[in-house]
Amino acid sequence: MEARSQKSILITGAGGSLGLAAALEFSARGWRVFAADIDTGRLPEGVVPVEMDVTNTKSVEKALGAIEEIAPGLDAVLHLAGVYTMDSFVEIPEETLQKMLDVNLMGVYRVNKAFLPLVRKAGGRIVIVASELAPLDPLPFNGIYSMTKRALDSYAHSLTLELDLIGTRVITVYPGAFGDGMTKGAVRSMDRMRETTRLYPDITERFRKIVVSQTGSAKDPSRLGKRLVRIAEKKRPRRRYFINTSLKLKLFSALPFGMQAAALRLLLKGKEQ
Repeated sequence: MEARSQKSILITGAGGSLGLAAALEFSARGWRVFAADIDTGRLPEGVVPVEMDVTNTKSVEKALGAIEEIAPGLDAVLHLAGVYTMDSFVEIPEETLQKMLDVNLMGVYRVNKAFLPLVRKAGGRIVIVASELAPLDPLPFNGIYSMTKRALDSYAHSLTLELDLIGTRVITVYPGAFGDGMTKGAVRSMDRMRETTRLYPDITERFRKIVVSQTGSAKDPSRLGKRLVRIAEKKRPRRRYFINTSLKLKLFSALPFGMQAAALRLLLKGKEQ
């Protein structure tokens, strides 16, 4: 076991576009990066690959044991593991909804519960990446993902207050669109929904066009990676950061509920005959 000269970080979801970008940025800054994912084949050189399924407690504990053999502590745990889909609440398969909750919410819980002792040994911090959608009113067909992120936001809020009492900082980041992974995923989800829905065939076609029109607002994932490095290295970081959030979504969420519903009917159904 070596001396504490190099900072260490665990990144979940390191095989995704945001996770890869973050892993590269932290590694470039000299951090030892434990890059965790189910499939470690996509991970870049210069990181320590860690096979971990955040939905499986035994897998998380096995990853903990492997990291403990290398690092005496963790200066940061960065949560980027997540899954995304668009569907309606009355048609989504139960197993799909369960998986989203299991990864997006319970996965964060499992990893924090297991790795907190290593974080405390190093006087480190926990960085939870939620979504710009978490504090906003959800849109139709995106409400399933928003629900998981809003639940994550509530978890992060309580965890921040609890761990603050014992001197461990928790930081929640609310990013907007970065990279084309989520925007393309949204389009693919709408395509799948169009093929299976019995209730919303015409509406999903209109909604898909809106999703496609918004894909250009996504920023380079490396920009988020660089920002996450600065947050992890900041001596006195804030507890919340909003990055590249959408003004349109903020304005929509500020509307009274009745006006939201009327605007969506006009957009997605057109003028009633």
